[in-house]
Amino acid sequence: MNRLYSSTSLLLSYLLVILLSNTLAQTDVLNAVWILNEGVQDWETGEMTELASVGVYSPVTHEYMEVYEFEGSSFTTNVVIAEGSAFIGADNKIVKLNLDTYEVEAEVALEGVRQLAFYDGMIYVTRGDVDPVTWASVEFDSYFVWFDAETLSWVGEMPTTEGISYASEGLVIDNGVAYIAINNGFAWAQEVGILGVYDLNNGAYNEFDLGEDGKNPAHIKLVDGAAVLVNNTDWSATSLSRVELTSLGAEMSTVTTSLVAGVSSGCNAAAIMGDEIVFQISGEMGMRKASTEDLTASVNIWGPVTDSYYRMALNPINGNIYATVTNFYDAGEVQIIDDLGTLITSFETGTIPGGIAFDIRTVLSIDQLEVSNNGELIGEFDVMGRVWSKGNRGVKIERFSNGNTRARYIAE
Repeated sequence: MNRLYSSTSLLLSYLLVILLSNTLAQTDVLNAVWILNEGVQDWETGEMTELASVGVYSPVTHEYMEVYEFEGSSFTTNVVIAEGSAFIGADNKIVKLNLDTYEVEAEVALEGVRQLAFYDGMIYVTRGDVDPVTWASVEFDSYFVWFDAETLSWVGEMPTTEGISYASEGLVIDNGVAYIAINNGFAWAQEVGILGVYDLNNGAYNEFDLGEDGKNPAHIKLVDGAAVLVNNTDWSATSLSRVELTSLGAEMSTVTTSLVAGVSSGCNAAAIMGDEIVFQISGEMGMRKASTEDLTASVNIWGPVTDSYYRMALNPINGNIYATVTNFYDAGEVQIIDDLGTLITSFETGTIPGGIAFDIRTVLSIDQLEVSNNGELIGEFDVMGRVWSKGNRGVKIERFSNGNTRARYIAE
């Protein structure tokens, strides 16, 4: 009873501080970074020599730990964070994990999972796969499906007879419209290059042909008025496409594709940085850049020229890039790089670090109250009344011997 009374009293004191403070604001902070390990498979036996998994990196302690292994899966594909959970795609299922406890909250079996996106209480999924026996592309009844984000129960699909009829990869949802990179990428020498645009509200669907040089799109990024895609073509070259769309604010829809001849981007990293797209070419150190406006290539290389990057993502809080490096058999790391391409730090991960997602928390930011003659500090607690531990982050309640209470936000 005393503990309950103390906890309630502290919480009321904290709320009183909020009501009296004129400096209350909301602040977004980076709580953690989730990083997939795609796993290592013996392609002759099919045995997983290193299980696919997901790990979490703390930007405060700078520690990385594995939190979940994917038994029965051959690789992981994508991770998104929404509604207090991490949604992770593997080749044969989607798993929902709690952001704090890492416990499984829901799971659904689904063959051919590629990319995930969250929108309005749903998890949307692109699909595509290769048959491990025949090495032919697997044919699905639908290459775009969606699930309830709370339970991962099946909600809907776009049948191939009504829309997307090939394996698909990249997926971005903006303002109720899904933008889908359609590539047929698992059918050798039969790749296609199509941008699918599907209105989730009214069901309207349109396709935009990226042209002969725009086959096999892998990455899709949205910029003002357009979608920008990185295409693998027939794996012997790379191309960039800019598709101006009225749904993104353009006056009319147009498609422009620019060939980067003689070099392949493969499945490597790409990201938007300002008004440029950076993308990795296989075998090159550092990354190429091009304008998102006219696709003109830059003469400058971005990033440290000592490594080739497999996956990358932009930290929305400070603009730093998290980029993964792997030799694909026994070593992997993530490098943190600033917007100028300078290496800040790095940390080791699973062997093939792939998808990256940022756990951003919105917290109450309260400037330190100017209270004089507080007396002696007699206790430190979190907002639930628990004793504050060294290394904790968030709102800390400090109580003093004269009865004053002060709330502070501890970032690190």
